[in-house]
Amino acid sequence: MNFSTIKKANWIVATVLLATSGMLATSCSKDKNTPVEQGGEHEGTNLVLSISGINENNENVVKQGSTNDKATKYNVQSFADVDVATAVDNNVPFVSASGIAVKGYNGSSQVAAASSNLRAALVNGVTYRLYLLSSDGTQVISSQQFTVGGTGTTIAVTPGTTYKWVALSYNNEDAIPTITTGNTSLLMPQNKDILYASGNITIPSAPGSNISLPITFNHAFSRLAIELNSMGVFGPMNSGTVAVTGLALRTGTINLATGVVTPETTTFSPTINFSSFTNIDPAYSDAKIVYAYTAGTTAINNIGVSVSNLAITHMDNNSARTYGSVTPINMTFNVTPELGKSHRLLANIVESTLTTPGSTAKWARSNLYYSGTPGANSTPSHNPYRFYFENKITDRADGFFGYKGIIPGVFNDGSVAQSTQDPCALVYPKGLWRQPSLTDIAGPSAQPNVINLVINTNAGNTMVSRGVGGLLGNTLTQILDLLLNTTTTPNTTVNSNPNYVQYTTSTATNPAFATSSNSLRFYYNGQVLAANALSLLTLSSLTVPLGALLEGQNTNATFWTKDDGLNLGIANLGAWSYYGRTYTPLIGTPAFKGLASTEVLSTVSGVGINVLSTTLKNVRCVRN
Repeated sequence: MNFSTIKKANWIVATVLLATSGMLATSCSKDKNTPVEQGGEHEGTNLVLSISGINENNENVVKQGSTNDKATKYNVQSFADVDVATAVDNNVPFVSASGIAVKGYNGSSQVAAASSNLRAALVNGVTYRLYLLSSDGTQVISSQQFTVGGTGTTIAVTPGTTYKWVALSYNNEDAIPTITTGNTSLLMPQNKDILYASGNITIPSAPGSNISLPITFNHAFSRLAIELNSMGVFGPMNSGTVAVTGLALRTGTINLATGVVTPETTTFSPTINFSSFTNIDPAYSDAKIVYAYTAGTTAINNIGVSVSNLAITHMDNNSARTYGSVTPINMTFNVTPELGKSHRLLANIVESTLTTPGSTAKWARSNLYYSGTPGANSTPSHNPYRFYFENKITDRADGFFGYKGIIPGVFNDGSVAQSTQDPCALVYPKGLWRQPSLTDIAGPSAQPNVINLVINTNAGNTMVSRGVGGLLGNTLTQILDLLLNTTTTPNTTVNSNPNYVQYTTSTATNPAFATSSNSLRFYYNGQVLAANALSLLTLSSLTVPLGALLEGQNTNATFWTKDDGLNLGIANLGAWSYYGRTYTPLIGTPAFKGLASTEVLSTVSGVGINVLSTTLKNVRCVRN
């Protein structure tokens, strides 16, 4: 026998002795009914641990590329100076194990890629303990505590043995207790994210092998996430006062051998204030969240979330605005927790609307603008679809859109980058806003016919002067208004300058907004004609002033509706819009006219042709 053979034989003997001593130690631990704490790297046979993440198995999280559009349904409540769109859903944000940020369907970030399997990551430094039990779970053999991202992630095992393994973590850096045979239950600490995983593993009989054990945790308790979101008022939250009441939680006992959770009978209520919230995305403070954990499964009703003096900085011009300064914003939620599931109590702070006796629509206070790089392949900025901080006359290029286009300064050519969409629907939270319809401005009886006229028999519910619009109607009306003293559109007043028209507002004054935004006011921003619009394709910034490219600056106000013009069945020819201006006739006094206007052949859809001849106009959104 050569030297290498002798070494090999001695190694085998040593391995058998180690295994035998391990079995003896295990036997002693059972006799004394105490756990054995294994440690460090071991020669012989070892389990090699790795953490795969936390299983986020909520059904309502949408994967990237999914065509199943599970839009959140909101309950909109109005307060003294703001609206809140609330919802209870399962779209709790997390960072996946593959590093992808997942923030729920209606959030500002991407959703999880299908390959991530919706697993959340555990950050380095989190402690967890691995327990080894007999295969039937009746005997505790050993346990060892580990740290995510740490070294020495092995635990010694006996070849040929089948174990039940259990992993437990509080998803923090706290120490995890040991257990003993006959007492495998542990009372969990209050308001912690209890993570649990278990399974059975059989160790090969041949000694000296390393066996991989990947661990995917599950939430053992129910996780309640309260999200406060100011993306709908277009600015980060700087400060505020927050109080949460009625959050009656329970801790519980978990049987590690079976995974059964038994809730305590008594409840507790954690203290939650503004400083309790953390940013969902560390780079932005316009979406904040706080988590609470319960072992209870009975309904928790009338959870109160009160917000006051919420100070934000509007992203348009870095101006300050405060909400809830007069009266608190008080919201109420009901939720029935499910063990292992995550529930989001979402409070979207959104701008309130304006109404006028001339329309049933709920109007945004200022026009829409887009923040991003210009061009058909535009890259959007964070939360790119916003309302201007102040409603005023402007010639900024970021507020002039093509018909059914989502990027300003670019024609809607039907491409993927500039697909036919409603830009208002892209304002956060998605689906809360839309572009106005023809009936929103011309009344419920407005019907375009084959010669492009609007027939309106309900003049009391309209924002336009008469029942004749369209290309032909506009031409005739302008000729008449230049010659005759005609009647001003009802419920309107005009600035003496004049650079805007203002409709009578049925809404109370909002202390968070200036006078120009407290009235339904449309400024005479004009529009960009098709020929001039070609010059915009070379813009290097969307905030540059359009200047001479504008037609009607200080003369007319225009904005798109969502409706096509003349419908021939096989194609839609034209696009309806609002057109308003002040006329000074040859006879009489100045009068304001609001018209429903059509641009014939602005687009042709349904026959595979795109005619790039629309003007570029403002967009004013209404609430869905």
